[in-house]
Amino acid sequence: MEQRRLQIPSGMQDTLPGECARKRQLEGLLRRLFTLQGYQEVETPILEYYDALDDRTWGYRPEDVWKTFDGAGRILAVRPDSTIPAARMAAGCLADAHLPLRLCYLQNATKTLTDAASLLCEETQCGVELMGEASPEADAEVIALAVKACEDAGLLDFQLELGQAQFVAGFLQEAGLTEEQSAALRGMIERKNALDMQLYLDKLDVSADVAARLMRLPRLYGDASVLDEAESLTRHPLCVAAIDNLRQILVMLAEYGCDQYVSIDLGMAHQANYYSGTIFRGLVAELGQPLLSGGRYDELPARFGRALPATGFALSMKLLMIALERQGAAFAAPIPDVALAFDPGCREAAIAWAQEKRAQGVSVAMMYGMSATELRQRVDENLALSCGYITAAGIQQYGKAVQ
Repeated sequence: MEQRRLQIPSGMQDTLPGECARKRQLEGLLRRLFTLQGYQEVETPILEYYDALDDRTWGYRPEDVWKTFDGAGRILAVRPDSTIPAARMAAGCLADAHLPLRLCYLQNATKTLTDAASLLCEETQCGVELMGEASPEADAEVIALAVKACEDAGLLDFQLELGQAQFVAGFLQEAGLTEEQSAALRGMIERKNALDMQLYLDKLDVSADVAARLMRLPRLYGDASVLDEAESLTRHPLCVAAIDNLRQILVMLAEYGCDQYVSIDLGMAHQANYYSGTIFRGLVAELGQPLLSGGRYDELPARFGRALPATGFALSMKLLMIALERQGAAFAAPIPDVALAFDPGCREAAIAWAQEKRAQGVSVAMMYGMSATELRQRVDENLALSCGYITAAGIQQYGKAVQ
């Protein structure tokens, strides 16, 4: 117990003053970006009823979700992402709202650490959900917005990889695999684990041709020419439709002027299993995991009782901050404009002066019981940009003019 007083649980992180100031700046920038695109901000509760949402609705394994109990003994779940609560909201209190719904959020989500590459249990997610629009234009809008968010945040050399959930699904169906076999292979394909795939396929009753084509899946990534290679491997209707969908989206992303940030990965899968169409994730070399992910999830709102096509993405603010720092961004703690001290008996005058300056947008930090000499030293130590000292005769000022 004594040893843990200064510790925090694994997967949790403190946000220090400089980081917090930069985080709030980025949050404001992204909030403005989303609202200028017509998205309306919402908040959802951190806790949801777990028994109202089966495992298929959550899209996460039960062991991936933090759980607790309310006073009546009902199981509650800490939201693992913000998409599921947004779908619940769209089917519930926003059921009569005009479509399409454009929602955005900036709130925390928490899930357990099950992936060795994962850094966080809790993270602030900044994202958007576009519901009631099934067109490829909606997918392109959301993907382009994800690119713009990374650009505006100051990220360098980032890349968005596009995949299609229906392509892998159709490919595995064509191979005649069971649901259990498909689930096992899907994870191997996502991890690009060719050795495990080969060993697993050797145990299955599939032809040499099917096995050879399945082994091509982890290598289906790169530029748009990958789609031509994918077309040569299968003519399954789901796969053909998925490839055509990606071609349309790539044309529109070029019109948005962001196609240079986009590549293809047809073996992509997300941890949440509710995705049903185009999916994507954002990567930078400085991180060992995606800093944003998203895609189309047309079937999820229907599980809450409202059939509604939908797409969206979420960006991890903590991973964004880590990436920016590793790319050279500095997160210095904010410094007050003025450090202010005062002679004994001059407290009221000092308070009045500080309030006047704050009303003008000047930040003033009060320094109690400090002499003028000690105050000047504070400025020399860069603990404030300027300093002032109130005496009976008025304000003595040092450093940058603030009057």
